[in-house]
Amino acid sequence: MIAKWSALLLCLSVSSSFADETLHSLRAEIGSARCVQDSQCRTVAIGAQSCGGPERYLPWSVAEGQGEKIALLARKYSQQRVLDIKKSGELSACQFVADPGAVCRQKQCVLQSAGVMN
Repeated sequence: MIAKWSALLLCLSVSSSFADETLHSLRAEIGSARCVQDSQCRTVAIGAQSCGGPERYLPWSVAEGQGEKIALLARKYSQQRVLDIKKSGELSACQFVADPGAVCRQKQCVLQSAGVMN
């Protein structure tokens, strides 16, 4: 029985470390998300909830990041999180996470808060 749990924990830690590495690569590709105007800012959905949908969104800038690479890394991270959830039986709140949009504030793309209008 202990061997089974040890194998499961090892498998989960390897899978999680792949997801962590992918998230690190994604954040590196996004960089500091510099911008000079709102139109340069975008969001990307990342992660997964046990009932479906993304965990959250990250802001990025077309002036600094490569959209195709960011999208690829985001998909890869989300797929890895789905595997982690299936392996661990993780549960989430299952709340819809709406895309908040992104805006340029102090020369950096940030997630738009509910009170900010373009």
